[in-house]
Order: sequence, then structure tokens, then C-alpha cells
Amino acid sequence: MPSLAQIPLIRFIIPFILGIVIAIYFPSQPLWTNYSLAILFVTYTSLLLIKKINSSYKFKWVFGVLIYLLFLNLGVSITQQKSNRLKPFLINNTNNQVMIGEVISPPIINEKTVKTTIALKGLKTSDHWSSSTGNVIVFVQKDSLAKTLKYGDYISFSPKLENVPEPKNPNEFDYKKYLSFHLIHQQSYLKSSNWSVIDNAHNNNLFNFANQLRTKLISILEENGLQGNELGVASALVLGYKNNIDAQLKNAYSGAGAMHILAVSGLHVGIIFMVFNYVLQFLDKIKYGFILKAIIILLLMWTYAFITGLSPSVLRASTMFSFVVLAKTIKRNSNFFNTLAASAFVLLIYNPLYIMDVGFQLSYIAVIGIVIIQPWLSNFYIPKNKIVTYFWDLTTVSVAAQIATFPLGLYYFHQFPNYFFISNLIVIPFAVIILYLGLTLFVVSFIPYIGAFAAFLLNKSIWLLNIIINTINELPYSVSENVRFTFEHTIIIYLVIALIIVLFITRKLKFLIVCQVLIIGFLVDVGFNTIDQAKQKKILIYNIPNYSAINFIDGKDNILLSDIKLYSNKSKLMYHLKNNWIAEGVKNEKVVDLDKLKKAHLLSNIYRISNQNLFTKLNYFQYYNTKIAIIDENQHSVPVNKPLDIDLLIWTKNNKSSLSETLKSYRFKQLIIDSSNSNFTNEKLTKEAKELNINYWSVNHQGAYAFQL
Repeated sequence: MPSLAQIPLIRFIIPFILGIVIAIYFPSQPLWTNYSLAILFVTYTSLLLIKKINSSYKFKWVFGVLIYLLFLNLGVSITQQKSNRLKPFLINNTNNQVMIGEVISPPIINEKTVKTTIALKGLKTSDHWSSSTGNVIVFVQKDSLAKTLKYGDYISFSPKLENVPEPKNPNEFDYKKYLSFHLIHQQSYLKSSNWSVIDNAHNNNLFNFANQLRTKLISILEENGLQGNELGVASALVLGYKNNIDAQLKNAYSGAGAMHILAVSGLHVGIIFMVFNYVLQFLDKIKYGFILKAIIILLLMWTYAFITGLSPSVLRASTMFSFVVLAKTIKRNSNFFNTLAASAFVLLIYNPLYIMDVGFQLSYIAVIGIVIIQPWLSNFYIPKNKIVTYFWDLTTVSVAAQIATFPLGLYYFHQFPNYFFISNLIVIPFAVIILYLGLTLFVVSFIPYIGAFAAFLLNKSIWLLNIIINTINELPYSVSENVRFTFEHTIIIYLVIALIIVLFITRKLKFLIVCQVLIIGFLVDVGFNTIDQAKQKKILIYNIPNYSAINFIDGKDNILLSDIKLYSNKSKLMYHLKNNWIAEGVKNEKVVDLDKLKKAHLLSNIYRISNQNLFTKLNYFQYYNTKIAIIDENQHSVPVNKPLDIDLLIWTKNNKSSLSETLKSYRFKQLIIDSSNSNFTNEKLTKEAKELNINYWSVNHQGAYAFQL
């Protein structure tokens, strides 16, 4: 391991990243860092000019502190400037306004809409034009014109902009925060009648040309007989276009731990780098040949980045390997960590919010893990056979990358592919073969027989890979799913990994002791959390637009009553609920059709949802001592001698009754207006509840309702 003096860029990038994180989570006034940057720079320069201080060893720490503060403030300043430049554009959604924007992402054609990102350029009110900034997500009503939208087109539209809503369910994926890290804060739905293309003359845009080229290459794959899953994998693995992949196949790749080969990134660019670095090594023997070799490799890498659509992941990987090439060219023995830090510096200066991108984090963590951990693993066993050596190296690289990235993987995705070492032994050689067969096909596709033969080999290679991936995914215990893993757990595990590495280097007992203390603390936290989860008793009414979803959590038992149809909307249900179930530590869900349940007058599938603490009859439920009634479109108030005493009244499906009529049948402590009701019903009920002084909760407006027993 190198000393800190040998890796100065690592020392500087740490405060720089810290400054970026501070600016993201603790935003302050946008100008203070500019002043402090100037003050720090002047102070540092002044001290350098004072010989007595500059030459004295005891003052060296002063210069170190000033440099760290300088880079920390630089990180804050760059992040604030980037965020402020594309801050949300606030307008009044009034009539007679027209907004102009440029399509800056490849349009995605969905079932009912075409989704893309628009960079706002200008706003016209009456006869007055004003400039505007910011990016917005737009969902365009799907029609023949919408399907022709291209990267670089300029459109005009009525500015019906809305802020991206915050999550309305506990632990739900924060789409608003995710978009904010991509400098997007607003969204809009455009009907066919309120938008039009006004200029598509900007098709010479580099990114647009790259997307057009990728579209052309995908058509070459189709023309040569690739279709279905084979086309989807070829488009993703070779060109970085993942929209053609079947969702079930994508889940299989994820479960087998091979999802990384479907996203063009460091693996793909690294393959191109390593192969051509090997093929062109004869140039090292020629005078100045190493410069020619570097130029050729850089051109090949960036050409590949270009044909894959210049996506953020491939741009990141190409930048990283470009620095590796330049470092080898300028100074053969330059430290790899400095090179890695230099590439990260360039990317973060360009866009400091890359630090919040999961792909960015995983890419750099994986490379660091491979560089640090793989040599040690490789030295445990030295094969004498070249073939065995090749597979042993693949195994150690895979294990090293997995050790480095699994805490982040568990934190973000809550799953771990148990057979990753098997799948990577297979998929990496396949990835190399498929990548080069795909690139070869693009070159020879116009040549009779040769093009057809290349397409045949590519098609069969992907077909075989898909079979292997599905087989691995279907093995028993192939994936550890729904793992509760918090941010604190992630930090602890990374500290443990770092301490183990330091322990191997220093052989000092104190690092082992600290490591053991951290592991014990981790286990204690997990243990206490498990005890708390076993005692929990909760009722949650979730926000799933146009649907009812009532969740009873009893320790680890998890019962969901909903009218959502799982066979067609399971992904929608999981999007809103799955993260909360993981956080609560409950077992597999038991989903009951709410409509059938009420019609059957009993728990018709009692064997699936049996819970001695939950009773039901008609539209009445009792969970422990909490009494609940559900009002839907079929319930009407009927005269009774005495209103029924209940705790929670859940209003669903736009029931037409008034609250005053309902009070004749029920006496309740809390009214919950769930997300199956329209905005009109919500407004009517909330207004009436206020007039009658009734406690109410609108799930549509206030988010999910949680009741702790």
C-alpha cells in the first residue's frame, strides 16, 4: 500500500467530496463560499511568501489545514453554483403562456405516454419573451407525433408545471430526491393539443447524433435476425440500450448477480482497454510508439462511448480509463490511486451531484476493491496451469469487487446474489465474446454470408447465456432478498472491511479489537431491532393512487387488504410498499382481495392470512382492541337504534353518502379518506369534517396513515 505522501490527490479529494456532501445536505447562502475561497487562497499565498513560516517544519500543518479547507470550500462552491444554475423555474400556470424547451434525453415510449426530459429555454407571456432555466420531466400523451420526438428537438407547450411530489408512504423510494440529484425538480403532463415541435434543426448536436447512431446499430441487429430476449441483451450489453429487455429476464440477471453486464460501464470499456492494450503492445518497442498506442486506445474507447449513446455510466468509465492511459503514457510508474482520484476530480467538477449517483459510487468502490483486495486473494493460491490461472483471476476479481460493493448493494437494493462467483465465471467470458461479436457484426453486416455467420454466432451466444442465467437464478437460495440494511450498517461494515485490510498490513492487535467491537455493536443493533419488530402492532393505510391498501402488521406477520390486482399491478404495489416492509422486518406479504373479502362476508382464504388477532365480518374489522369499518361505493347509511362505536372509519371508492348521514350509523374517533377517492370526494369530505369538527386524515393530501397499537 502506498503512503499518503505518494497519493496527494486522494488527500485532496476527500475534503472536496466532503464539501459536496455538505452543500447537498446543508445548503447555505450561495455566496459565502466564494468569499471564503478568496480569503483562504490569499492567506495561503501570503504565508508561502513569508520565508520564516514557509521554511519552518513546525508550521507545515498550517499549510495542510489551509489546503484541506480550500478544497472543502471548493466542493461547496461548485455544488451550489451547479444547483443554483438549474434551480426550479417558478411560473404562474395562467393562460396565454407558451414555454420553449429542448429534448435532452432519449424519449421512452410507454403504454400511454412518451417520457423525456426538457431543458427550459424561454417563456412567452402575451408578446413578451423571457429566458428560463431548469430541467423538467414531461409525460407526453402518446400519439403518432409524440413517437417521433428525438433528442435535440425544440418544442413549445403550455407551461402546466408541477413540483415533483414527495413520497407519501413510509420508506418509499424518494423519487423527488432522486430527480433533484439530476437537477430536475418539476414535471408536466402534456396532452396532444397543447404541445408541438417547433424546430428539429439541432440534430447536429453530438449527443443526438450519438443516439441516432445507436438507433441505427440496433436496427442492424434486428435486420440480422435478432429479436426478443436476444435482441434485448445484445442492445444492452453491446450498446447500452436497456429498454428492449424483458422485465422477467432483467430480474433473472439481477438475481444471478450479472446485472452489471447489461449496463455499458467500466467492465465493457475495461475489456476494450485491456484487449487493445495487449494487441498494440508491439508499439511500445518503437520510438514514440507508446504515444501512438495511447492515441489509438483513447480513440477506440471514446468511439465506443459514442456509439453506446454517451450515457453517464460509459462517460464515467471512459473518463476513468482515459486517465489510466494518459498516466501510463506520461509517467509509467504513476500511482493508480492518484489516477483514479484525478478522474473523479474531473467528473465531480463537471457535475458534483454525480457523488449521489449509485452507479458512480459502485464504479469507484468496485475499482478500489479490485486494486486493494484482489492481489491478496490472488496470492493465496498460485496455479501452474494457464487455464486455471485465468479462471482463478476471474474468481478473485469477482470476489474482490463483491467484497467492496456488497454493503452498498444491500443498502440500496436490499438483496445479495449468493451465486455471484459462479455467474461471473461464466458471464464475463460471455460478455467479452458477445461484445466483440456485436462490434464485428456492425463492421461486416453488409458482407453476404460473413455478416449472417457473425449474427448467427451472436444470437446463439446470447441464447446460451440467457439459459445459463435463468438456470443460476432458479437454483435454491440464489438470492438473499428483502435484507434490512441501514445507512449506519453500511458505514459499520465498511469500517470493518477497512480495519481488516489495515490489520493485514500492520499486523497490530488493536485493529482486530476495534473490528470486533464494531461487529458486536452491529449484531447488538440487529438483535434489539429484531426484538422490537417482534413486538410491533401497526395499522397502515397506504397512498396508492386510485386504490385502497390497508396493512396489518403483527410482529413479523404481514397482512395486506387491497383492491389492487396483483397479476397486472404487482410492480406498482411493490414500488409503494416493499421498502417499508423491509424496514419493518416483516415476512412475505399475505395479500387479500378486499372486494372479494367483503362480498364473501368472511376471510375466504383464511389459510393464507390466519391471524388470531384479526377478525372480520362484512365491512367490519377488529385488530386486537381496535375496531375498524370500511365505507365503499356499496355502503349506505341505514337507520339504527344506536350508532356503532368504532375507532377508525375508512372511506373508500367515492362513497356518495354525507358525513352527517354516516354519523347516524357510526360513532368513530378518526376518519381516514383513503387514496381510492377522487380529489372531488376528498375536498367534499374534508370540508364537511371541518364543519362537524371531526378528526380526519386525507391519504391523498397528507400521505399514508399509520396507527400504532
